Amino acid sequence: MNKFFILGCPRSGTTMVQQALNRHSQIAIPAETKFFFSFLGQPKKYQLRHIERLNADLNIHLPPPVKRIASDAEGRDYYELMARHYLDGLCKPTVTCFGEKSPEHTGLLPRIRRMFPEAKFLVLYRDGRDVASSLSRMPWMTPNLYVNFVVWLYYYWVLLRERERNPDNLYFARYEDIVADPRSELARILDFLGLPYEATVTEGHGNSEGVPLREYAWKRRALERIGTARVGVFQHELSMDEIEVLERLGKEPLSALGYSLITDGTRRLPLTLLMKLTLDLTRFAIRLPRCSVLRELACRLSPDGKPTPSLATPVVPAPA
Repeated sequence: MNKFFILGCPRSGTTMVQQALNRHSQIAIPAETKFFFSFLGQPKKYQLRHIERLNADLNIHLPPPVKRIASDAEGRDYYELMARHYLDGLCKPTVTCFGEKSPEHTGLLPRIRRMFPEAKFLVLYRDGRDVASSLSRMPWMTPNLYVNFVVWLYYYWVLLRERERNPDNLYFARYEDIVADPRSELARILDFLGLPYEATVTEGHGNSEGVPLREYAWKRRALERIGTARVGVFQHELSMDEIEVLERLGKEPLSALGYSLITDGTRRLPLTLLMKLTLDLTRFAIRLPRCSVLRELACRLSPDGKPTPSLATPVVPAPA
């Protein structure tokens, strides 16, 4: 069974693409498993709790492991077991590709690639101003707009590092391009996955496979037809003052990704704003699962010895 992973910052269209690809006769993508972030390497009691969540969300009966799953080999075997359980209950015999969509896995890409060297990786990105505005209304994120923009900046840094490696199993797709021309862009994605184009991928809508009921509140738009309604929404959702701060924080990354600035991106940021941002970032970081964060940091610290690239380095989407 071929495998691929959909990665990218939350609110960058990952669920939209998951839903579109799930309409393909040869693809199956379950609900977010968060397997590598919230399960692999966690203490045994947390792993058992996570299996309960997986069984409920994927409608499977995955047996608990005899011992804690920590190594790459153990993780690969248990992930394969989870995938088989899901596919066995799906009743979709034409499936040849098993997909995984968990944005939290983005920072762990080097380890996932090591565990599944044959897999392919689809990385989505979107205007950070739209992402930060959207994240600020999510019940599982902080309401602080600027903290959420820094989160987007972190995902941009991860994207930049992976793009520099230029592996042939990585494909970058821009949210704005997909919604503007879904047929062409999804056809390119399917070609990258080695699959033929099927019209239902672009033209269909409403399937809820891979979206648990509890997530409908913030994922319902992904069940609708693909459209451009959410492109540039920050312009009427945010004040000009907020936009100026975001463009000062992310002037180079936004420009490098091809997003035009409304301001000149040179606004002087007050010390009080920077101090509050630092405090709120610290509070946000404390809320994150410590074990997962430490493993991600270890994974990100130059596993191949290459230096960290500059944020000013332009990132060009993979050619068609």
